[in-house]
Parts: sequence; structure tokens; C-alpha cells
Amino acid sequence: MRQQRHQSVLHGAVILMTAALVVKVIGALYKIPLTQLLGGTGMGYFMTAFGLFHPVHALAVAGIPVAISKLVSENMAKGRPRDAKRVFHLSVCILTVTGLLGTGILFVFHEPLARLVGNRQAAFCLVAIAPALFFGCIVSAFRGYYEGMRNMYPTAISQVLEAVMRLATGILLAQWVIGEGYRQFETQGVVFGTAVSTLEQAAEIILPYGAAGAIGGVTFGDLAGALFLLLRYLWGKLSGEDIRRAGAPLPISLKETAGKIFSISLPVCIGGLILNLMGLADLMSVMNRLAVALQRDSGLIYKMYQGLIPQSLTIDQVPNYLYGSYTGLAMTIYGIVPAVTGAFGVSALPAISSAWSVRNVGKTRRCIESVLRLTAMIAFPAGMGIYALSQPILNLLFASRPQEVAIAAPLLQILGIAVIFSSMSAPIGSMLQGIGRPDLPVKLMVLGGAAKLLGNFIFVAVPSINIMAAPWGNLLCFVWIDCVGILLLCHATEVPLGIWQVFGKPMMAGVCCGCGAWAAYGLLSRQIAPSVATLLSIAIGGACYLLVLLLLKTITREDLFMVPGGEKVAKILEKFSLLG
Repeated sequence: MRQQRHQSVLHGAVILMTAALVVKVIGALYKIPLTQLLGGTGMGYFMTAFGLFHPVHALAVAGIPVAISKLVSENMAKGRPRDAKRVFHLSVCILTVTGLLGTGILFVFHEPLARLVGNRQAAFCLVAIAPALFFGCIVSAFRGYYEGMRNMYPTAISQVLEAVMRLATGILLAQWVIGEGYRQFETQGVVFGTAVSTLEQAAEIILPYGAAGAIGGVTFGDLAGALFLLLRYLWGKLSGEDIRRAGAPLPISLKETAGKIFSISLPVCIGGLILNLMGLADLMSVMNRLAVALQRDSGLIYKMYQGLIPQSLTIDQVPNYLYGSYTGLAMTIYGIVPAVTGAFGVSALPAISSAWSVRNVGKTRRCIESVLRLTAMIAFPAGMGIYALSQPILNLLFASRPQEVAIAAPLLQILGIAVIFSSMSAPIGSMLQGIGRPDLPVKLMVLGGAAKLLGNFIFVAVPSINIMAAPWGNLLCFVWIDCVGILLLCHATEVPLGIWQVFGKPMMAGVCCGCGAWAAYGLLSRQIAPSVATLLSIAIGGACYLLVLLLLKTITREDLFMVPGGEKVAKILEKFSLLG
């Protein structure tokens, strides 16, 4: 067998972050034309289906990928490769069963689930995305195994492949369905079996089907990812690229292995379910409480969004339109950074599990500090940049949807600050899981999610606040999770953090990034086209950030040594005394 080459935390994170950035670019190529195609109403159906899909997916996956990654890395660190293989094989069997059950639930109960959140027409989308749940379970088993082996390439490649397939099939299906609907209306006066007399009536029937076609791309993407990982695993076995088991201790029994898997996966499952229920709570509480706000004072809300709500919408369609503008535009931008920084959590879990299993306190401390500092170095400039340029960024990406942009811009500004904290939550939770305390992220998310739901219930129903309460709920929820989570992590590991080095320097550089971008756009937008001014302002903000980061000596030699080719960069920075 070829010798296993384990990637460092940063090396693995760089691989996953690169994949995440590619996936997000592809996702933008998917979401932006999709938003222009479906509008706020169609995106409301699309995002409603996602909001219902994720909690069921969390239950089906049941936290098992985390258990695979943790147990595989621990067993390899202790010289028990047979146990690592048994963990993987048993987990694949479990996830196959749960994946089939989850897919069946979405197929059978698609209409009651859609009615539950007050968006009955999203039921078509649930049918289209249901098979993705089974394929996603298979994908998660293989990814957990490779991540536990400290090999992030299969995960990264499968993510990019999924995104490409999602883009290609989702857009094509949506365009074909919408085009076919309008063709039927123009030639027959009938849309998918329903007689209509006006273009507005035709659009009302077509959009749910168009959204279903778009979300069907998710199913094709997950199918492609599952096939790739299966073939990659079989190729590894045939080519001799497999973990060495000759002479290794016999594995523990299947019963003991299952017990270990479920002891880790159960709290992780609950935590993942709660995290997804936070999204579902947003969906249910925001949609239903917006309806209450409209009942209380629709005149005030129409005045707040004067000229922004299409006149063709009835009052009961306005909540879906506002929610679609919030999730389809603002949340699309908001989700980019946590998806990237989540790579640190994925990469840190097997590394910190391996170090903590043999009680290597020094290595554990270095891992914690490195992950938090590197996450902060991405989260602060991104969050402050989004805060400073929320309107220009949305105008750049969604130029054909000025009404939805005007609604989403102030929401995205609040989410810009929330980005900083939501980006930290996944790495913190992964490290708590890695040291054997998966219960702590669960408890934090329960309290944070409850506060978020309560805030939505109270404040979204206030007509003068309405949907503006939703991003504030996100911000307060993740502030709580991060602050308390870091305290618990330091207490459990007895690792004192250098607050200035880990958080202070990235925060100062991030503030300079936001100020630089804001000032640059204010000057440039008066002289050149807004789209060009936006791009240049982002670049200027990034340059300000990098300059301050280097002047504060935030980057260390160890950071660069963990990146391929980092030795050359370290030598250059060392000449100018810019390394910490």
C-alpha cells in the first residue's frame, strides 16, 4: 500500500476553501439567473423547499459523517485500521437505510409539509428534491471517511462536481418548464392542464413548476457526487490505495462499533437538526408572522415598500415575496462566507480528534488557536465588506431585479455583521465535537435557536419592523453561540487564548477593509459606472485589509509552512519583518 499522506489543518482547509469558493461562484451562476428567471415569488417556493428539506436531511444523516471522521481519525492515530474500516462499512449501511426512509417521507408528505409552513405551492419542489436526500446520505458517508483519513481532495472534487451538475441541469430544467408553460398558454390558453385567461394567471401557475425544475438540479448534482465518490473508493481498492490492515489488532464487535457511532452521532444529529430547524423556524415564523403584520397594518407595510411590491400580488402573496427577496438575494450573499470558513471545521475535526485522543495538549492548543485565528482572518474583512457595500453588491449581481434589491439591501447590511459570527460557529462546534463534547454545540444551538424563534414571533409581526427582524435574529443567535462556545472550548481543554492575536488583529484589519471599500465606492461611483466602481471598491478594500494585516504581523511562519509553497512567501515577508 502507498503510504498515507495526511494533510495539515490549514492544508486541508485550503483545499476545501478553494472548492467552496469554486462552488459559490458556480452557485452564483446558478442563483443569479435563477432569481432573474423566477423572481421573488418563484424563489420563495424554491427556498421554502430547501427550508423543509434540510431538517429531514439532518435527521436522515443523523450526525454519522462526523462520527465517521472522528472515529476513523482516532483509530488511525491509535494504530487500529481494522476498526476504522468497520466504522465506515457499518455507517454506509445505516445511511443507506435512513436515506431511503427520508426520501420516502418527502415523497409521501410533500403536500402536508408545504401547508405546514403556509406555502402550499412549494409542494412540487419537495417532490423534485426528495431523491437528493438519499444520494446526499451516500455522499456524506464517503466524505466522512476521507476526511477522517485527512484527505480532503475527494470531498472537494465531489462538491465542485455537484455544483456543476446542479447549475447545468437546474437552469436547463427551469427554462424548459417555464418556456413550455408559456408556450401552452399562448397556443392553447391552458397551462399544465389548467385553463387561464391572462398572463398573470399563467405566471402564477407556471412559477411553482419552474421552481421545481430548478430545484431538481440539486438531485442531479447529488447523484453525480455519489457516483464519483463510489468510483473513487473502488479505484482506491483496486489500485492498492487502501489503509494497511495486516498485523493490526482485530476490530471490536459490530455492537460496540455501532454504540460508538451512535454515541457520537446522536448529539451531533440533534445539533444539526436544531441548526436546520433554525432555518425552518425562520421560514415558518417569518412567513406566518408577516401575514399577521399585514393583517394589523397593511397600509404601513405597503408605504414602507412603496413601489417595491408588484401590484399584481394579492395581500396573501406578499409574505412569500418579501421572504423570497430576503432569502433569494440577501441570504445568498450571506451564505458564501460561512460555507468557506466551514472548511476549517471539517479539516480541524480529525486533526483535533487525533491530538486529543492521545492527550497531546500542545498540539491541541496550536490547532485551536490556528483555526480560530484563520477563521477570523476571513470572517472579519468579508463581514465588514458586505456591511459597507450591501447595496452595490446586490445591484451588481441582481441588476434586473431592482425592486427585490431595494428590499434586500438593508437586510444584507445587518447580515454583514452576522457573517462574522456565523462564520465562527461551525469551526467552534467541530472542535467541541473533536474533544469529545458534542453535547455542548447542541445546548448552545437550542438556546440560540429558541431566542431567534421568540424574536421572530414577537418582532416580525410588528408592522413597522416586519422582515427586518429576521437578520437581527440571526446576528444575536450566533453572537451567543460563538461567545459561549469559545469559553466552553477553552475551559474543557484548559487552553488560554491570546485574544489580541486571535481576534483583535483580524478585527482591526477588517474594519479598515470595510472603511476603505466604503470610501472608495463613495468616490468612484461619482466618476465611473456603478458596477465597475463596486468591483474596484472590493479590490481596494481587500488591499487595505492585506496591508493592515501584514503591518500588524498577524500571519505567522507556521501558517505559511502549512500551505504548499508557503516557504517562499515566508522568506519574502521575513525580509520586511512582516511575520508574526
